[in-house]
Amino acid sequence: MPHSTYFNFNRSSDRPVFAIIGGGIAGSVQAIHLAEKYPWIDIHVFDKNKEILSGTSTMNPGRPTFGFHYRHLKTATFCQDNTVKFTKFLDRIGCPNIFAQAPQGGIYVLMKDAAQILGDSVRPVFSPDEIEPIFEQIKDHAIKKYSNDNDFKKHFGPPDQLCRRLQEDEYIKFLTPELLDRVGSCYETAEKTFDTVGICSFLRGYIKKVKNIIIHTEANVTNLEQIPQSKSVNYRITWDDRRSSNSRFMVSQFLTLACWERVGFFRKQLGKPEYQPTYNRLKMLAILEIEVAPDRLDTIRPIFVASGPFSMISPQKCIKKPDGRIICRCACTLAVRTNVMNVPDDRLLPADYNDMLEGKISPEEKMEMATPILEGARQFFACLSSAKLVDVRFGTVRVPFGGGNKVDLHDPASEHHSRDYPGCDHLGEGLFVNEAMKMIYSVYNAEMVAGWAGYMLD
Repeated sequence: MPHSTYFNFNRSSDRPVFAIIGGGIAGSVQAIHLAEKYPWIDIHVFDKNKEILSGTSTMNPGRPTFGFHYRHLKTATFCQDNTVKFTKFLDRIGCPNIFAQAPQGGIYVLMKDAAQILGDSVRPVFSPDEIEPIFEQIKDHAIKKYSNDNDFKKHFGPPDQLCRRLQEDEYIKFLTPELLDRVGSCYETAEKTFDTVGICSFLRGYIKKVKNIIIHTEANVTNLEQIPQSKSVNYRITWDDRRSSNSRFMVSQFLTLACWERVGFFRKQLGKPEYQPTYNRLKMLAILEIEVAPDRLDTIRPIFVASGPFSMISPQKCIKKPDGRIICRCACTLAVRTNVMNVPDDRLLPADYNDMLEGKISPEEKMEMATPILEGARQFFACLSSAKLVDVRFGTVRVPFGGGNKVDLHDPASEHHSRDYPGCDHLGEGLFVNEAMKMIYSVYNAEMVAGWAGYMLD
C-alpha cells in the first residue's frame, strides 16, 4: 500500500524539520541515518511515485562494484570500500537478501582488439596492459584493509582471493567463438551481484517503521523557495498531492535534493547553479530469461566486457521449475544502445524522455527499442544463444562532469573511467545534494550529510 502521512503543517513545534526530496535509495538511506543519529528531529521524505524506492532505484542491475572495471586506482578502491560499507549497513539493519539468488563471482573480460557490435567496430578504450596492474593493486588494497575483517570474509571470502587470472580453457565457456581472438585476458573476481529489487523492498518496509520519518508519496514537488530568517534560512516546499489534486506546502530548516532528474532544476530555483554542466542520462535495461541445464549453470555469471562501450550481463535470480528446468533471469546492457539520450538537468525533462521514464510508451515500442541490446550481447556471451527478452526498464544515470567530450564512453578522459565523485554536496545554509552516483555510495553520502547537519543541529 502507498504510504503517506499528512499533518497540520502550520502547527508550532520545537522539533527541527529535515526534508528530503526523492525517496530512492539515496534519499531513503539518508533518512534512516538521520533518524538513527538525531531521533529528536522530524524527517520528511517526498516522492512523486506511488511507493518510495520504485523509480530508477529498482532498475539498477546490481552490477559487481569492487572497481575492477576502472583504470584509476582511486576510483576502484573507492568503489571497493563503499561496496563493503553498503553491504555492512544492509547486514546491520537485517536485510535478508543482500545478494541475488543466482550464480555469483564476477568475470572481467579485458579486450585487446576491436569487436563487431551490430555491424559497427567498437574498440577498447584502454588496453589490458593498462588495466591489469590495477587489478593487483585492488587486491592489495583489500588485503591491507580487510584481512582482519570477519564481516568482509563472511560476504566476500578471503581478501587475498579477491581476483585471479583465468586461462583460456577456463573462460572459453563464457564467450562466443568470434570474440575469443579479441580477448587480451580474463579474470574471475569475488564480486557479487546485489539483489536490488529485494533490497528496495526491504528498505521500503524498514523505513516506514521508523517513528520520526514521515513519508509523502504521490507528492510531486513543484517549487522550492528560500525563506530568510534572522539567523538562518528556511525552505518552503510546495507540492501537488496527486491523491487529492490539492497543492500543499510545508517549511523545513534543512533540505536535501535527492531527486535525480530534478536536482539541477531545483538548484536553479534556489539560485545554486553548478559551475559545470550536469546531465541526466536516460538508460535502458534489458531483462532476459535463459533456460539452462543444471550442469551448465556455471556458464551464467556476472560478466563485464571492458574497457569502454561494450556489454554486461548480471544474473538476478534463478527459478527451478517442477520439471527440473532452470530459468535464469539476467539484466543486460549494451553501451552503444543502452544510453538513450542526455539532457541538461537544469530544465524540465523533454516529453519523450519523461514518457519512457514513467512507462507511458507501449510494451511493443519498448521491446523494439531493447531488442538490439539482446542481439548485440549475443555477440559476446555464449549463454545468450537461446535467451528471450522479457522486460525493459528505463532509468536515469547522473553524468556529473558532462561537458563536451567527457560524456563520450570512447574518450579516455571521460568521467565514466574516473568516478570518485559520490554525488554529495553541502551547498550551505542547510541545503544538501545527495545524488548517490552509484547505489553503493548511498551510505557514504548519508554519513556525510548527517555529519554536516550535525554541526548545525548541535
